[in-house]
Amino acid sequence: MACLPDHKILDYLDGEGKSIEQAMIRDHLLVCPACRRTTDRYMELQQILSQPPAVEPPAGLIPQIMKKLYPQTPRYTSIAALIAASFIFFVTWIYIYFDFSSNSLIQALRLTTDGTSGWLANIIKAITAVYNGAQAATKAGSAVLRMLLPTPLGAIAAVLALLAVSALLANFLLRPLFRKARTRKT
Repeated sequence: MACLPDHKILDYLDGEGKSIEQAMIRDHLLVCPACRRTTDRYMELQQILSQPPAVEPPAGLIPQIMKKLYPQTPRYTSIAALIAASFIFFVTWIYIYFDFSSNSLIQALRLTTDGTSGWLANIIKAITAVYNGAQAATKAGSAVLRMLLPTPLGAIAAVLALLAVSALLANFLLRPLFRKARTRKT
């Protein structure tokens, strides 16, 4: 029998193949010193690979792996953005629920003036003040734009100002997400 190819020796060592082939390879290894040396080398290699030596990783490797496995915790800006978005959502919900533009505000204040939920009346008053302030600022801004610009240009300027404010707000809110995506790519 000719010398065995490496894949046959590896199959023999792994115990794969038919029992007849295994017996033929075992018999060949008894008579062929070259194949026996190759088999011994593969057996040594399997033993080394089954119990690799313990090597201390480089100092910079562990922080890199930990950074990949556990991305950074949110920064203060993203936490502040989350709090601001929650507050805006809460104010909007209160406004829609109590409908500040009609008389239901008075009803809401009457419901909350008992001793158990007086804090809600203060929150509603604060939200009303914020809402009225926002309305006054919008009216003042519209008046300034109407005074400075003709009507068609005023509408365009108002839309551009709204887009600029929206872009700044989106930049503030989405910057941490873009940073995370950029660090994941590198």
